[in-house]
Amino acid sequence: MKKTSYLVFASVLIFSLLILVSCAPTPKLSPMQIRQVTTRMYETDYETCYRATLTVLQDQGYIIKDTDMESGHILARVDRQTKGGSQFAQALLFGYVSDKGTEYELSAMVDKLSETATEIRINIEKVKYGQSSVFSGTSKQSSKRIYDAKLFQDLFNDIGIEIKRREAIKR
Repeated sequence: MKKTSYLVFASVLIFSLLILVSCAPTPKLSPMQIRQVTTRMYETDYETCYRATLTVLQDQGYIIKDTDMESGHILARVDRQTKGGSQFAQALLFGYVSDKGTEYELSAMVDKLSETATEIRINIEKVKYGQSSVFSGTSKQSSKRIYDAKLFQDLFNDIGIEIKRREAIKR
């Protein structure tokens, strides 16, 4: 009997630890840490950097919504729809679709530091859309800024590669 109670206790303890670890809040980043994640400097001219950023965003499926080369601003969105089967199941079970999909809105500021140095700062916001009840239309359900270091690193690496490609063509 002692052995089974030990196993039950150990199981409950492990399960409790797993729940605590999975519910742990993500660490809050300082403004300087956020800047480190979301900003990169490139040793290239402003126009090359600006156009490389546009190209990479389009390659990754973003729809360019607004650009202003003079100020360096780029606004782009990509929509990630929830699968139709999932929406059908939600409508069948609840009478409405609580999760219609997620949209990622990206804004980039390209800043000329000198003739041969340009800085890019990117902000990404994840917005979930759906219905809150049977009687409501589709609306924004939640919004969250993204600070995934790997996501930004991959994006900045792709921009760097596109800059190198464009510079090689110029020569």
